[in-house]
Amino acid sequence: MSIVHELYGEALEGNRYHRGRFRNAACPHMSGEQCDGGGNRDMARWPATAQPLAPFFDSSVGAKSGGWIPCGICSVEIAGQAWAICPRRLLTIDSEDVSNAQLPLVRRILQLGGFSSGETVQVWSEVQLRNSSENLNYRLDYVLVGDNGVPVIVEVMTASTSGGNKAKRTDIQSAFCDAVLYAEGVLQDRGQSPGVNARQVWARMASQLVVKSQIANAWGGRTIWVVQDALANYMREKTGLRLDEMRSTSWQTAEVNVLSVNIHDFNDLTLYSGPIHSHDGSACWDELLDTPSLPAASVLAGKLDTGSKIAEFLIP
Repeated sequence: MSIVHELYGEALEGNRYHRGRFRNAACPHMSGEQCDGGGNRDMARWPATAQPLAPFFDSSVGAKSGGWIPCGICSVEIAGQAWAICPRRLLTIDSEDVSNAQLPLVRRILQLGGFSSGETVQVWSEVQLRNSSENLNYRLDYVLVGDNGVPVIVEVMTASTSGGNKAKRTDIQSAFCDAVLYAEGVLQDRGQSPGVNARQVWARMASQLVVKSQIANAWGGRTIWVVQDALANYMREKTGLRLDEMRSTSWQTAEVNVLSVNIHDFNDLTLYSGPIHSHDGSACWDELLDTPSLPAASVLAGKLDTGSKIAEFLIP
């Protein structure tokens, strides 16, 4: 079963009855500004004047967001494992006022980007690269540029939710509603939330990992991918990627760089870096598309019994 783990930056477990603490829908990772919904921007927001949530939020919340209460689910919990579903929960560098929790991560990103003490770093977010004649269509989460003008791309990859069932109140909007009511003491149980689709996240990341890294490398910079350690573990277990062999204890970057984060302790960081392709049998990132194992043909043969076939053709 999946449940909402964090709401507007706070874990719900053991911290339930502090009524009104979410009244301004503030995000602690956005300098205390109003939450923008993160990765749940449209599908989970709630009409600002609609019951049963309207009484628990200040009227200014809807005024700032076009008549909506933004979904403040930061992470969901499955079998004791918290998965961040909002990219703000993993990394927010939209202002100089970085949250204390994320400060170790931001400092490490700046170091990996090659920026120096005293240097001014400019930041842009959600930069679109589009050129139909070159078949180019990408969105960059963050672009950092220092005094030397070389761009560093920072990509944030969090988990996708698995949809859920609105009739059973396991969809993301219902989960948000029930989590707020639970936090306010109206409900005795926070209800269920959608699970995470780690395979979908891995597939989305695999389709962009090499390309966005190649783009930054061609510009003389680099791309740094920020992922939760839970996703890194999934890739280690479910693909042919020899991730541990690419762990960089010296914090040296390479063609592709993935920075793994423990969301409960942002000092717990691991850099995995290595080449896109290998020419000597060493670990490389294109192994992300490989299978972790090759089953024997007998595994398939055992599934192909006569009684389960659905069609048969005679070739004329």
